[in-house]
Amino acid sequence: MVRSSFAKLLAYFPDALRLPLSRLPETDTVRLMELRLRIGRNLHAVRQGLEFAVLRDGTLRREPAEGIRITPQIMDAVFKNLCSHSLHSVQHQIRQGFVTVAGGCRAGLCGTAVMQGGSIETIRGISGINLRIASERTGCALPLIDRIGKRACTGGLLLTGQPASGKTTLLRDLARILGAELRVCILDERSEIAAVQNGIPQFDVGVQTDVFDGYPKADGIAAAVRVMSPQLLICDELGDADEADRLLQTLHAGVQIIASAHASSIAEAMQRPQIARLMAAGIFRTAVLLGSGTECGSICAVQHFQEAAS
Repeated sequence: MVRSSFAKLLAYFPDALRLPLSRLPETDTVRLMELRLRIGRNLHAVRQGLEFAVLRDGTLRREPAEGIRITPQIMDAVFKNLCSHSLHSVQHQIRQGFVTVAGGCRAGLCGTAVMQGGSIETIRGISGINLRIASERTGCALPLIDRIGKRACTGGLLLTGQPASGKTTLLRDLARILGAELRVCILDERSEIAAVQNGIPQFDVGVQTDVFDGYPKADGIAAAVRVMSPQLLICDELGDADEADRLLQTLHAGVQIIASAHASSIAEAMQRPQIARLMAAGIFRTAVLLGSGTECGSICAVQHFQEAAS
């Protein structure tokens, strides 16, 4: 079963975009991965890695004669709606180049960086928005479980792949399946995995799953282990040294880890210092590479590692 958050995005668009998008057939909308807005160019929808222009009659075309042109006024209206007309309330997200909206969808922002003290203070003059459409694909983790076994999926698992390869969707379904048997904590820094609203996940992430929503991952990992005594932690897009340090500490707490990282290959992921540290310590015992484009979500490679020395 596929449940897309596409319909929730329509409220953020002015009529010039909302009406054509609302005419798209469900057979198209459930397969859409992104909506891309660029000032002075056509509204595009991304499906299986390919961009299609959205026409006014609600059809998709690869090379249309006429599309829906994004004007500065349309871009400004969409951006303000995404920010709920309160830039201050989402400024911490804007500094990182995105805003998370209803249904776990993420709006990536392209514009001019405003610097202060060597760091990005905000982004002005928004010229492009990439709306990544979240979806719940119930059962999408079953092929992975069948291939590597349930024990390998219950911890020590690293999912790698390029952007838009289905890592977050797979993490969500793993949480649903494993959260039926284990105490699971999701570290949902960008509110994409569970899409919590008013304390309630909008996706099925498992009956024994707790969600630390909006926490920086390093802080969330520490809090989850301290207060919820999980058997399994799930988080996406591992990055800095603080996160690696916190995960290393979970070895002593007996907590297993499932995480994801952007990489075009398992070897590339292992070359990153923080992930190499976690691999060497035995945090990850299996790594999986997911395909992208027309192979989005498919398992392209699996590599197993020895457990850490005791």
